[in-house]
Amino acid sequence: MSKLPALALTCTLGFTLAGCSADPVSESTPDFAAETEALVQFARSAGMTRVTFPDPDPGIPAYARAFPGLNQFFVDGEWLAIPFYRSPDAIPADFNLLDFFHFPDATGPGAFGTPLLTRGFYFVEAGAPLGTFPTLSVSTGDAVPMWFVKWADYQAAMLDGTVTIGEVQAMSPLKGVASRFNETLKPRMDDHLVVISAQGTLEDGRRFQFHVTHLDDTTRSVRIRFLR
Repeated sequence: MSKLPALALTCTLGFTLAGCSADPVSESTPDFAAETEALVQFARSAGMTRVTFPDPDPGIPAYARAFPGLNQFFVDGEWLAIPFYRSPDAIPADFNLLDFFHFPDATGPGAFGTPLLTRGFYFVEAGAPLGTFPTLSVSTGDAVPMWFVKWADYQAAMLDGTVTIGEVQAMSPLKGVASRFNETLKPRMDDHLVVISAQGTLEDGRRFQFHVTHLDDTTRSVRIRFLR
């Protein structure tokens, strides 16, 4: 199957990467549905199957994206952004956020035990076995928790190989909720891309804007803004 190059993908979405010029956190970011149409058409033309989540698929079995896999720490200056797919309050106290995935097992449903806070769809090859990683996933949300912590604090917590939600709470995070959260993800290790653009409000009343383009194991562009 032919692949849509990551650079072409991010330019199609109108986000910043080398050779693209759009402001990644502009208030005038175009409608996300319109931005993804070219990707949808590409996947359909390749004969791929479209699946929606959280119904019928429960979505990603994870709580938050800030983990060592492909160096997915989105840092701008002193701040690390942590987008949450599921409520921080529902994360088990002993779960290691550095593991990222929390699959169901004999002890319980894992991350599927708490509702997904985003919705969207993914594409996978027709006839692919259940559990096959998608080639492309597109999600949105209007009440997605996002926390911002000092990167130095998070690095210190990682020294023992474990970061729990309690440890993150102890970092006095700036807590916010994204009223506009858009994510485009190519999750396969050999063709990996994360593009997230979000805007929302912090608990202290300030607004925040966040954008990241992360290709393979490298953050190509990232911006965190706190606005009065």
